[in-house]
Amino acid sequence: MAPDGQLAFTMGDIGVYQRYSLSFQALPWLETSFRYSHVPGWSVDQPQYYDRSFGMKMRLLKESSGLPDVSFGIRDLFGTGVYSSEYLAASKQIGDLDFTAGLGWGRLADNNTLPNPFGLAFHSFKTRSAGSSGLANFGQYFHGTRAGVFGGVVWQTPIDDLKLLAEYSSDKYTGEAQYPGDFKVRSPVNVGLSYRPFDTLTLSAGWFYGTSYGFTVSLSGDPTRTPGSDMRVGPAVPPPVVRDNAEQQLALSMMLNRNAHVTTARDGGPWVHMPTEAERARQNLQQAFFSESHSVRDVDLQGGTLVIDAHSEGDARSKCARYAEIAASIGTSARSIAVTDLQSNNGQVTFCPVFTRASYTQDNARGETGLAGTMASDADQAAFEKKLRADMDKQSLYLDAVALGTSDVWVYYDNGRYRAESEAAGRLARLLMADAPPSVETFHLIPTISGMPTQDVTIARGALERAALAHGTAAGLGDAITLSAAPLENPTLDHAASNIYPHFYWSLDPKLTEHVFDPDAPLQFMVYADGMIGVQITPGLTLGAEVSANIWNDYTLTRPASSVLPHVRTDLLQYIKDGQNGISSLEGDYRTRLSRDVFGEVKVGYLEDMFMGAGGDILWRPENSRIAVGVDLYQVWKRDFNRLFGAQSYNVLTGHATIYYRSPWYGLNFNLHVGRYLAGDYGATFEMTRRFASGVEIGAWATFTNVPFSQFGEGSFDKGIIIHIPFEWGLPIYSQSSYDLHLASLTRDGGQRLAGDDSLYEETRRTSDGEIAQHFDDFVEP
Repeated sequence: MAPDGQLAFTMGDIGVYQRYSLSFQALPWLETSFRYSHVPGWSVDQPQYYDRSFGMKMRLLKESSGLPDVSFGIRDLFGTGVYSSEYLAASKQIGDLDFTAGLGWGRLADNNTLPNPFGLAFHSFKTRSAGSSGLANFGQYFHGTRAGVFGGVVWQTPIDDLKLLAEYSSDKYTGEAQYPGDFKVRSPVNVGLSYRPFDTLTLSAGWFYGTSYGFTVSLSGDPTRTPGSDMRVGPAVPPPVVRDNAEQQLALSMMLNRNAHVTTARDGGPWVHMPTEAERARQNLQQAFFSESHSVRDVDLQGGTLVIDAHSEGDARSKCARYAEIAASIGTSARSIAVTDLQSNNGQVTFCPVFTRASYTQDNARGETGLAGTMASDADQAAFEKKLRADMDKQSLYLDAVALGTSDVWVYYDNGRYRAESEAAGRLARLLMADAPPSVETFHLIPTISGMPTQDVTIARGALERAALAHGTAAGLGDAITLSAAPLENPTLDHAASNIYPHFYWSLDPKLTEHVFDPDAPLQFMVYADGMIGVQITPGLTLGAEVSANIWNDYTLTRPASSVLPHVRTDLLQYIKDGQNGISSLEGDYRTRLSRDVFGEVKVGYLEDMFMGAGGDILWRPENSRIAVGVDLYQVWKRDFNRLFGAQSYNVLTGHATIYYRSPWYGLNFNLHVGRYLAGDYGATFEMTRRFASGVEIGAWATFTNVPFSQFGEGSFDKGIIIHIPFEWGLPIYSQSSYDLHLASLTRDGGQRLAGDDSLYEETRRTSDGEIAQHFDDFVEP
């Protein structure tokens, strides 16, 4: 097995045959692969045949000091049967030698054969059925009257990374021999050399079957690796600024003892104390908590945070959760609990959220207790905002709005640069460590998407300072960093809207698209210029346009669409031919939050290259949950081939209900879409991907609808490979851009969805609690 997660692309040329393969170590014990092969002379009708096939290999036993590595595999899992074969193999390394021996079926049962051992136990295994294009054939796997023996040895030479290989092959190319060509098999023995000059590149060459030279080039990458920021070109990470001990202790004390006693003079009488409304509210809070818990010393409501001074004995997280229950039961407006022990020198602060409807009400009036507690003076607020905005600009972060209080600060910001939201939040936290007044103890960082707040990241400043001094990790912060839904009402952000909108944006980039697996020209490319322009009118409301112009392409554009279904995708080449220069999209979008964890989006216009119309998407993304649920519905019309403003007569109502599941195993994600597709067919799409901390995501999908396999066409059902590679993974830059590929073996009309129909899930993914929690250490070391 390759290292876990490795992605490799291999190009090989052996005699007259060319093979291209993409392999992915999906799990430590499971390898998956896709192979595309040029097989000249396969038949009279197809003298230049191109074959597509999927494969897998599964480890049964891991190598140890006394046992070999044992695996079984299947080639041509869903293919035509041209390379159909199965095998059981064992490998063992002894010193500089690595031995392999195996038993093969199908194509691997031509040489040095034995009776099929499965056939000795089960008579049905003696009969091997023919391959069926696009479908799994369980009557084929490990079936046949005979099984072939193969083996090999690899010697690690004294030269580093140079290996000598020799093997005995049980494949005699009997299928190709039926139509004689330039390739002959005279010997089952192959020999060669393999050299790895770099970690990502392997070169191999050899003498095959006694008749032909061959070579392979393999490029590999490790998605589990997250490149260090010190290797990237971009803004330097701000250094941490730490307050002295006196400033930290004073800030914690001010969180609990900020309300001054107010006295009032009455005519003819003495000075007497008259409790203010804030003091009465504080007294009520104290009474409620003192009656419920003997460990509480003091309670104070500071804006959206209920600050509690309590004995530090016991589990801080459980204690905080209990206090949150008390706060919710008495109807306080607090959104979060901050628990600390002012008599302890460790300065530890534990945060936890309070989920009540009232907790999302904010008061933006100056001088009153509101979002950030007692607000700073206008002069202090303006000076702080000016300094923070300038520092954020240097980090390529945009400040939407800020509210500065005595003990906490709320910052609404837009991250258009960094792939990981925790990277942006970590940098912003360091700016606040330097810019915020020493009395500010709590940072509330709220990322926005198109003006829509999505998350509230609450950080205890003192805990962050201690971690910075000790060069610690986020694990050492405990509950000093919490994630919760952003407020529903955001008067600070609303007040700043007049200075933010309208907001214009544009971009101009070269781009590359590909068309693969056409029998006449298997690999075709198009290089084009892509221009985008738009305006964000108000929070959530955007108008945008994207146009593209052909620079160069080698499309043949000769094979007409032959599908019996409505041509919703098979007219692709017609769109490329007549619409090389055209409008990719021209639409209006409105995004909003319908509740704390429910997002909504409406779209209207030219939605993609082939379809125009209107519709929307609703996403329920519960906090601290691995499951999300979405529903989308669109009425669309097929666009003219020139990709301008015209429309064809074909129209359809399409939509899906989707369940997204982010599993706790190996970063695996499972999505199930059920609904109506563009050709009017009904069915379901199952997606399984593995997402790494680096942002690389690789997987596959399969769609089954009520279209019969015979009517669907070659391939029987829609299936393919999903590859998402962030530019940050492969390039020394900070970027949210990526290379996205949905690689299908064939373009068909059945099971096709509208591009971007459920875009809300991806748009909110970067700022979701699950994605941020995966990179918690970025808060300490961005």
